[in-house]
Amino acid sequence: MRDYQILLQAKNEGLSYEDASGLYRFNLSRQGKSWVVHLPPSRGETFAPYSLSPQEQELLFPRIRQFLSRIWWFGIWPVNYEVKFSG
Repeated sequence: MRDYQILLQAKNEGLSYEDASGLYRFNLSRQGKSWVVHLPPSRGETFAPYSLSPQEQELLFPRIRQFLSRIWWFGIWPVNYEVKFSG
């Protein structure tokens, strides 16, 4: 079982990532077949920008990339996406 959770937020405009260290919120956009994860995220209950440490980036980015790179629309059609981090 995973020790973290990733969810797309309303209208696929955001992504939340939560694990034992806390909750991170990222803004998202799509450009064709690419997801763009906008940095910096917010952390915790405040929506103030939060600068990720190198250790956090090493942990979060691969997990977010894996989650967004293959999405099943309507549970039927898998679609592959490139994932970019911008900021």
